[in-house]
Amino acid sequence: MKLNIEIKSISGLTDAERQAIMEFTCGNTDIDSYLQKDALSDYVCNLTRTFILFLEGKVAGYFTLTSDRALITRRSTVSKKLPSHPHFTFHRDSIPALQIHHFAIAETLQKQGTGEVLMNYLITFIKLKILPNVGATLLTVYSLKEAVGFYSKIGFEKTGCHSDVNVNMALVLSEVLDDSN
Repeated sequence: MKLNIEIKSISGLTDAERQAIMEFTCGNTDIDSYLQKDALSDYVCNLTRTFILFLEGKVAGYFTLTSDRALITRRSTVSKKLPSHPHFTFHRDSIPALQIHHFAIAETLQKQGTGEVLMNYLITFIKLKILPNVGATLLTVYSLKEAVGFYSKIGFEKTGCHSDVNVNMALVLSEVLDDSN
């Protein structure tokens, strides 16, 4: 059986695809609302870029990227993985990064591997489309506390900063990208 899988920018959706977005739910009303009400406006204002995963015409998930500068505490494990070049360590108060602004999988597809598939696509997309044109050392996410396990499984680590709701996490891009291509 061949599945119909597509990943599309929020800026180029058909009317039927926009309707499918309105039916999407990941189980978190704030994350659903962002996709349904704010993602396209953020695109128009050049704040973020949102990409939708369609599976058989239904929204299976989405991710939103934006730029970031990350503060990494010296005691975090991430700080030990950063480049040790003197120029890097002397001139950096914060680290250039790409941020996963939102990442969500349809509630009916959670805990079935769909999140890992979409995250692998996201990392490949960054490698092929973004990093050849923009410098970034980290991929960051301000994870909901209940999603920390998912991001840890992918390779994200806590940066040492957190709030009551979110945990700041980062993935050192050089660890997941193969520079041979």
